[in-house]
Amino acid sequence: MFIFGRIHIIRSLMILLASKPELIIPTADSSLFTEIDVDSVVENLRRDGVCLGIHLPNYVLSEILEFTNQTYYLGNGRFELPFTLSNKEEEEAKYGKPFLFGYHYKPSRSCTAIKKLGDDPKLRQIAAKYLVGEPILKSTMLWWSFATPVEQLDERLRFAQGLFHYDLDDYRCLQFLFYLTDVDLYSGPHAYVKGSHSQKKLQYQLSIDRDKSERDLINYYGSERIVNICGEAGSGFAEDQFCFHRANIPTKKDRLILQIKFVLNNYSFS
Repeated sequence: MFIFGRIHIIRSLMILLASKPELIIPTADSSLFTEIDVDSVVENLRRDGVCLGIHLPNYVLSEILEFTNQTYYLGNGRFELPFTLSNKEEEEAKYGKPFLFGYHYKPSRSCTAIKKLGDDPKLRQIAAKYLVGEPILKSTMLWWSFATPVEQLDERLRFAQGLFHYDLDDYRCLQFLFYLTDVDLYSGPHAYVKGSHSQKKLQYQLSIDRDKSERDLINYYGSERIVNICGEAGSGFAEDQFCFHRANIPTKKDRLILQIKFVLNNYSFS
């Protein structure tokens, strides 16, 4: 999948040929997202690769934030560097430098509000209609991206932070992302290349390297198709992970985001 999944025609053939159980679209009666029009979201995703305007209810945001203020994270994604927000500076001092980011994997196991989002019937409706198959919840994740000192910018790039790329978790993959902090141009907004999920030149499809420079993408797609997503805490969006995207590097303020990812096939053994 990793080798051939990047080529549009092979992706389409594999999806077409794959045997699928009868697709059961869940009803949306109990959804947290009463204002969302499922078909409109799916239409925008098919056209642009991203659909904005999926906002968390305030009470759900509050419940998630209460959890995020108390739980632990993995400094720079390393299991030997756990920290909480209350002891972050102490743990950074032991490490010898500030953490660039912090992950909490599978928060849906510990946070009821996040579990409800993963099970939400409208989010699953969107995933089922867009993926054209029964969606599997592959993962949930909380991701802090901390404002980076100038002297650590090179280190951040070594983590591939700030580079445009696309992901290959499956032949089709859809993620929902929710900002849990206010995000502006100085706090690492998510960025994507509009329409790039279905419009990649052959060179991009055949290249093993999925990372691309902003200049290269501007030369091919035009600067007007690179979109930075800013918004208040609670704002969210859906994204086809085959779309070129990146997390911009925060320069002044930290960013916390929640990711909920659906696939058709789960190749993970975890």
